[in-house]
Amino acid sequence: MRPTSDRPTSDRPTSDRPTGRPRTIDPDAVSLVALRLFDEQGFDAVSMADVATAAGVSRRSLFRLFPNKAALVWGGLDEFASRFGDALRQRPSTESSSVALRAAYRIGATFPDDAVEVTRHRLRVIRANPSLEHVGAATVTTLTDAIVRFVAERDGATPDDLAVSVRAHALAAAASAALTWWALHGDGRPEDVVDRALALLA
Repeated sequence: MRPTSDRPTSDRPTSDRPTGRPRTIDPDAVSLVALRLFDEQGFDAVSMADVATAAGVSRRSLFRLFPNKAALVWGGLDEFASRFGDALRQRPSTESSSVALRAAYRIGATFPDDAVEVTRHRLRVIRANPSLEHVGAATVTTLTDAIVRFVAERDGATPDDLAVSVRAHALAAAASAALTWWALHGDGRPEDVVDRALALLA
């Protein structure tokens, strides 16, 4: 008689799997499934087991990709920060800090078409669950500090200058508020909403 075991043996949630190589799991697809559940049912109401079942993967595979539920929510922040940082470094030296930052934020907020829906759900879930903000706080702080240094350099000032700090934090806050507004109310592209918001500060 064949022994039974509770240990997961594949990326499928059931044991009736086909033989051969295990299928590859797409982290972005799993994130979308999770964020839809979080957005529709509430972050606290959905467990990692619920996500695994809905995504059609084993719990072991899910935890290997995402150590906790918060990681499922914040997965796209690094990509945004990378696009934004690269764009900022490539701006012409003749541009003012405001013009350069507006252009870089537009590029950073230009998410690939297949990432727009997951981004909308991600921002909605974060907005509905303020306790999640601390998870991405380190990356947000690093990004804001980079903006402060950029503004100081372009404006010929020092990073501890009050005007520099206020302008940099105002731009960062405006971009964040614009993305949240887009997630809750907008039906266009996120980069257009961010661009419109930063134009208000020009």
